[in-house]
Amino acid sequence: MLKRFSFTRSCLLAAVILGLFSAPAAINEATACPMCKQLNDTDDNKPRAYMYSITFMLTMPAILFSCFGVVFYRMNQREQAAMLEHEKNRNPQITDADSGLDES
Repeated sequence: MLKRFSFTRSCLLAAVILGLFSAPAAINEATACPMCKQLNDTDDNKPRAYMYSITFMLTMPAILFSCFGVVFYRMNQREQAAMLEHEKNRNPQITDADSGLDES
């Protein structure tokens, strides 16, 4: 019960802090470097395209790490299933209920 209360309390505290810092009164317009600001005021699309390219470059590590994580997770699951199947073949009295894996 104590751990659950602590987890609930820390989630509530995180939500309150996030709410305070994301309130409209706390958010101001971001100021860019003078050259970027001047270029954004023009009708040219090159500065906006440059900013979008920076955004995509920043998201690439997250995408790569996520893909590697999913691949390693699936490899681990296959390896565990193969080990369980090997153990079943060596020791046939082990049933699916004893294995702990869901066969659905």
